[in-house]
Amino acid sequence: MRTVNGLLGSFHEAATRVPDLPGVVGRLEERMQEVNAESAEGAESFATAIVIEIAADGSILHLSNLGHCAPLLVHQGRARPLDPADPTLPLGLGDLGRIRVPVERHPLPSEATLVLFTDGVLEARDRHGVFYDPVPHLSRPLPSDPAAILDTLLADLARHTGGRLDDDAALLAVTHRRDACDGAAAQSANRTSEGG
Repeated sequence: MRTVNGLLGSFHEAATRVPDLPGVVGRLEERMQEVNAESAEGAESFATAIVIEIAADGSILHLSNLGHCAPLLVHQGRARPLDPADPTLPLGLGDLGRIRVPVERHPLPSEATLVLFTDGVLEARDRHGVFYDPVPHLSRPLPSDPAAILDTLLADLARHTGGRLDDDAALLAVTHRRDACDGAAAQSANRTSEGG
């Protein structure tokens, strides 16, 4: 928990002071390297992460995926994973070969929802040991309300697992909205579910 809190603090500081996404990721990597250097056991730890920047008009998404679950873009009845073209190492392992911070650019259409989640969602199993796949369950007509999408996903996850998660799950959804004056707006929702 100390590592996560340190990374969140570093993110908040970097997000207000560093002008670009690679610089923010660089600060997070530095913090993770400090955590590793301070470790009494000498063991290296790492953290997966996705760092996202949404353009001011809401139409473009820039993201850097550092070994994390690919987010889903839900739009017009279809869910599509935004798998990284160039997979990269998690935070804390950058000194093993990350030459540059990959930043990918994706369009974020109006009324599209970006859904992010922790690995507790993908590692959830049913009673037969089958892993959960959110893509088919979000690939159908759904309201573009981010809270409704997360509620749908969590209800389906509970059905899949029989209501029991083995790991914690955190979810975040952000919907690109156009307001009546044709300006950009975003609506977001988040949910957490604790595993047993």
